[in-house]
Amino acid sequence: MALCTYDEASRTWYGVQRVSIYNPKANVGEVLNHILLRTPDRIIQIDMDTGNRLSCTEFRMRMVRFAQHLTHVGLRKGDIVAMANGNSENVAPLACALMTLGAPFNPLAPGFNVEDMAHMLRLTQPKMVFCDDDNVEVVRQAVCSVLGGEIPIYVFESQRDDVKHAEDLLIPTGKEEQFMPTHLGDSHELLSMILCSSGTTGPPKGVCVTHAQTVSTIGCYPTAKPATVFNFSPLYWGTGVYMMLSTFSGSSTRLITRRPFSEETFFEAVEKHRANFVFMPPSYASQVLRHERTSQVDFSSLIMLAIGGSYVSEGLRDRFDLLLPNGRTYNTVGTSEVGWVATDFAKRKPGSVGTPVVNVSVKIVDDDGNDLGVGERGQVLLKGAEPFIGYYKNEAATRATIDERGFMRSGDIGYVDEEGYLYLIDREKDIFKYRGFHVSPSELEGVVGQIEGVLEVCVVAVPADEERTTELPTAVIVRAAGSSLTAEQVMEIVDGKVSDFKRLRGGVYFVERLPKTQTGKNVRRKVLEMVLELAKEKTGA
Repeated sequence: MALCTYDEASRTWYGVQRVSIYNPKANVGEVLNHILLRTPDRIIQIDMDTGNRLSCTEFRMRMVRFAQHLTHVGLRKGDIVAMANGNSENVAPLACALMTLGAPFNPLAPGFNVEDMAHMLRLTQPKMVFCDDDNVEVVRQAVCSVLGGEIPIYVFESQRDDVKHAEDLLIPTGKEEQFMPTHLGDSHELLSMILCSSGTTGPPKGVCVTHAQTVSTIGCYPTAKPATVFNFSPLYWGTGVYMMLSTFSGSSTRLITRRPFSEETFFEAVEKHRANFVFMPPSYASQVLRHERTSQVDFSSLIMLAIGGSYVSEGLRDRFDLLLPNGRTYNTVGTSEVGWVATDFAKRKPGSVGTPVVNVSVKIVDDDGNDLGVGERGQVLLKGAEPFIGYYKNEAATRATIDERGFMRSGDIGYVDEEGYLYLIDREKDIFKYRGFHVSPSELEGVVGQIEGVLEVCVVAVPADEERTTELPTAVIVRAAGSSLTAEQVMEIVDGKVSDFKRLRGGVYFVERLPKTQTGKNVRRKVLEMVLELAKEKTGA
């Protein structure tokens, strides 16, 4: 079966077309309740930190109790609930309870500062907030600054006596067995969640995800073979949400941990808990490969290591593939607006993120919106099985993102080859010009990233003068431990591999760390600010 088909008449590429096994008119709560009742003894979640194993019966019981108690305290359909939580034991049952009630949840990064937290609270105006013991003070300050401290804040796993405890919403009600989800209305209009956009070019926007989109996600990826799945992502990351939903698509068990990323925790997931599917960003994968114990770890359970979220080098994949006797790495890409977009299931092709996944359609268009064909570079447009309806309370951004045919403008520049493999060249907003020539930061990052001694790199465009007559490619590098790499060495290597207009005329700067979003992506605008400040220090200005 072909994983991608191309319709030449419409110049559209299609992933495998599959009808959801669940009615898209059903609400998420109706589908979740059905699945949990159908497989009562299946272990759906394992807490790596405590060893607690949650069966579908116990998961449903907690979901129902959350729903009943939240209804009792006045939460209603359409009310928004903010969740600034890591991956503790009761976070997933709460998220599922909120969707069951028709109260969309807005997952926030547990590590948000007051300003970032306040920005999203100001946008969504939630009826209540759930957080963790270690970020309750930040949440309180944000709530007070935006909402006057008038909404309840529930805290998970806290011993404090000055907070509302989320676990109090799990006290038996005596009515659990009587619970049946209510049909809440049109799933194509009803929101299941409001995700945060990446925030790489400005403050995050609220990405509206409908019940129809969520039901399609659950129903279009049925899996029969049991699998243990793991990533470090909290629900703030799209990968965290979709990993949670994957446990309802089939017989998967989700591993969770409160711990931040570390190589040893990853090793524990694959050796002790025998994880079969793992997602991680390339920065994590790079750290794993450099760990002294990596060559002794038993990776035999790991079938699929999905790497995505930013540029994935072929060298990194080659090195990791050598460690996986029964599996391989997969390059994968997704968006908050559409969900999972592409992966290289069939085979690896250097530089490609793979073919469109189930029910995803791809178009490539030029600057005037004209459809392009095989091998032609342009703006990448995407569409899922169920339409993306827009950004929360942001009509301007919605109009700018969704075209008249319902396709979402991804902001990427790319092309599709003759086999249906998608290549993402760069972000449209990141590409700049040096004396009229287009320069792709990602392409240069791929070149610099292969240099021995480079741990991480971000390429930015530095104005050549005050009038910004042109922009100079500039590399900002985090050296690998023990490396004595110099700027001159980097520039000499790059000069030998790229065209003249791509040379690093803005120079090379070394820093201790690169500023990143909560999802691990480099924030290019902040890197540029760092470079401009370093340049001032260098010239004594």
